[in-house]
Amino acid sequence: MKMKLSKKEKERIINILRKRKLLSKCPMCANRSFTIADGYFKHSIDAKLKGFVLGGPSIPSIGLVCNNCGFISQHALGVLGLLSKNKSNSKTQLKDKNQKDNTGKA
Repeated sequence: MKMKLSKKEKERIINILRKRKLLSKCPMCANRSFTIADGYFKHSIDAKLKGFVLGGPSIPSIGLVCNNCGFISQHALGVLGLLSKNKSNSKTQLKDKNQKDNTGKA
């Protein structure tokens, strides 16, 4: 079991976050220095509030930790294009009929 992200993985994530202008200032303290968490978060998705299912659907994300106050911002890996696409990893995407997708098409 791999315990932390490789330098190459972190560089890829940083490049994507920079390209999308997501490495600005901390919303809590305005600091501009962050550390990428050494692993991924997996937020489980449950249809009911009572209990939860182990190994069920989840939203994997990466966390950026403010080096000053410790605030953690999380970014969904799928939206950033960091998830491999396969048949078992399908998702439902809702969009306004006038909203453009990543290709610029409505």
